[in-house]
Formats: sequence, structure tokens, C-alpha cells
Amino acid sequence: MEDLTIKAHRYFDLFKNKNVKGLENEIYADDIYLRDWNGQWKGKNAVLEMNENIFENEFKITIESVKQADKTTIVLFHMYIGGSELKVCDIIDWNEEGKIEKILAYNG
Repeated sequence: MEDLTIKAHRYFDLFKNKNVKGLENEIYADDIYLRDWNGQWKGKNAVLEMNENIFENEFKITIESVKQADKTTIVLFHMYIGGSELKVCDIIDWNEEGKIEKILAYNG
């Protein structure tokens, strides 16, 4: 089985660097689904648009841990944005092509 922890680190590197094209071409499946404490988005374009809204702000991400179970990675991280610290857990499901098909993000 592919080491998805490496792919998860790659995803966060692209995200931290606001690399929309990298996320679009390398990481997100066409039918990606994202749910977090602010809402839910379905499809690559909707998720990228939501990302671009985040990218308009200065932010910092510090990864605490990345674990893998089958085709799922669990990433604990801190996100510093707008003077606030968010403690986040992303549960990321990967498809057969090694792209993200679902992210469930929890704050707290």
C-alpha cells in the first residue's frame, strides 16, 4: 500500500504555499467532498474556490501528527489565521489514483 502520509505532507505543503494549480492537478479528485465547521463543498472547483478564500489571508499551519489507516490519513495540526489558533483534525480519504476524495475537518 502506498505511503499516504507522504501524500498528506505534500497536500499540506501545497496548501501552505497557496499553490492552487498543484492542489487542482496533483491532489484533489474531481468529485472531492469537503466538510468543515463552516460548511460543505462538493467538487474540485467548489473546494478550490473555498481554498482561495482562505488564501486571501495570512496563515500558518503547524502539523502535529500524520497517521495512516488503509486509504485514510488522520492529520492533527494547528492553523493560525486572523489572530486565532485553530486546533484541527483532518480525516482524509484517498482514492486509487492517490488523490483526495473526501476531507472531514474538525475544529477543537
